[in-house]
Amino acid sequence: MARALRTFRDFMRRQRSNFHVLVVRGVCTSFSKGLTQNYTSIYIVELGADPIQLGGLSGVGSLVNTFVSAPIGWLADRYSLKTAFLLGLILEVLMPLFFALSWSWEMLVIPVILSSMTMVTTLTIERVLTADSLRDKDRATGFGVFMTLSQIPAMISPVIAGLIVTWLGGISAEAIRPLFYIAFVVSLLTSAWAYLKLKEVGPSPRLSQEGFFSGFKSVLAGRWWLKRWLMVELLGSFIFGSTMPFIMVYAADVKGADAITLGVMGSALSLVSTIFSIPFGRLADKIGRKKTILLLRPALYLSYLLLVWAPRPEFLILSFALRGILWSSFNVWVSMQMELVPRGERGRWGGTINTFRSIVRIPAPIIGGLLWTYINPSVPFLLLILIDALIRMPILSTMPETLTELEKSRSTQQSKPG
Repeated sequence: MARALRTFRDFMRRQRSNFHVLVVRGVCTSFSKGLTQNYTSIYIVELGADPIQLGGLSGVGSLVNTFVSAPIGWLADRYSLKTAFLLGLILEVLMPLFFALSWSWEMLVIPVILSSMTMVTTLTIERVLTADSLRDKDRATGFGVFMTLSQIPAMISPVIAGLIVTWLGGISAEAIRPLFYIAFVVSLLTSAWAYLKLKEVGPSPRLSQEGFFSGFKSVLAGRWWLKRWLMVELLGSFIFGSTMPFIMVYAADVKGADAITLGVMGSALSLVSTIFSIPFGRLADKIGRKKTILLLRPALYLSYLLLVWAPRPEFLILSFALRGILWSSFNVWVSMQMELVPRGERGRWGGTINTFRSIVRIPAPIIGGLLWTYINPSVPFLLLILIDALIRMPILSTMPETLTELEKSRSTQQSKPG
């Protein structure tokens, strides 16, 4: 234990101060999100939306993102990551407040749009800031550390949320609403502290002179691997966009999960991702990002198959525990995503990805709702497995290994005289 603590201490000391700030923010944000994330779709349904309307709300959010993603990425690279991050923090604070203040499902279009915009502002810029604050040799491990520490409160908050909802009478809009008020207060305090503590990260002088469209064009120019990665991202955006709004509704309405079960499901996911995030990050820093992603992918398929088959609520908990393995490898995915382009282009690269992802996510949840309503609620989940296993992962296998490229780059720099 003492040796492990010394290793962790030495690792943290090697990283820039922004990484420490982002980790503390991640811990607090994870707690607030853990209170609401398992109940958001159920809350929308309890306020009167059907599966197709639920999907339509998500589609509206993605439509707005289409026009926001690219400018945010350009702003981050041209002016300041911190400035772009501030916009995301404001949206993140307002989102739970608007959820709490809504009294009909139609009003939820505002917080749903804010939630979608948060995905392409706060989360995207946070990834770029995190990648920038980590050494190349530590990047996947660093993302693993970030995820591990930030997931610890997420093991607790879903259970707290389940107890609160149960204490207030069980699953209903009025029992869920206080969770959003609590999340608002935590988010407000955390965001203000993080913004004050973060150090400015300025743009590259060369990039700051590029125009909006020419800057995005230069990111993709001559890089065939980025186009393949975009295809993987687009397909992923579609299949996950067609299922994410419905998972908890499926667990509650089709499989009979109560508030406590939903809370334990979220805790199981967080527990597994907490345990394995650092080991998987270290594995990726040793054998490569691509190999690690492909090695762990079957856990995703088993998770969804178990969700569809689950004869009792306990199996839903096991399904989410397996899903935690996917979350554990997310830090590896983000590391590879960021390493595909030079440091100074990561904001626009993230904006490019999110722009295309948002376009695909407009129809995806609506299609998921239609499949749910007119064929079978399990069809979107089975479709996800087929597309991911037969199309996405084969494309990913043709991508260059970014860890190898980083090692080559370091070797070249060390061999230069002087």
